[in-house]
Amino acid sequence: MLSLQEAIGLDMDAMTSGFGFTPWAPDTCPTLDELMAASSTSSPSSSGGAVDQAAGLVEDEEERRRRQRRKVSNRLSAQRSRARKQQRLEELRGTVARLRAEKRELAAKLHAVARHELAVRRQNARLRAEEAALKRRLHRLLALQRLTQQLRSRRPGPGAGSGPGGAAFPPAAALGLASLMTY
Repeated sequence: MLSLQEAIGLDMDAMTSGFGFTPWAPDTCPTLDELMAASSTSSPSSSGGAVDQAAGLVEDEEERRRRQRRKVSNRLSAQRSRARKQQRLEELRGTVARLRAEKRELAAKLHAVARHELAVRRQNARLRAEEAALKRRLHRLLALQRLTQQLRSRRPGPGAGSGPGGAAFPPAAALGLASLMTY
């Protein structure tokens, strides 16, 4: 269908002379003024009602196509959304699996460290007990050494006693040294 501007630009005489094509018979061909008047009047004529009906059908068809395109677009969008959701779910499942494996690994390391800590505590307790025993022994030995030095300092001259070198030593039991000599 021609627009109003295109209809104005047509040479009507050339079209009706037989050289051009015209859809109307020569006696029913509307003039340009008639066409302009028909398009500017607001009252629908019988041909205007058919045009309106045809335009309504075209609009209905266009609306149906638009709805169909929207349905297809929504369906594709929903499909993409479900695919993204599925991908995210798979990523999260992978993360969960990785974190669970890491948790098991860390729990095993923690258990090993706890066992090692217990062994170190036991060894520390044993070493502290051994240190206390060695300190006691050292104190006894130092006491024995002091007593021995004291005894040597009291020693009479050579040949006066019955011990080696003439020194007279009292028995170790009399000095309370028997227990120190057992180590």
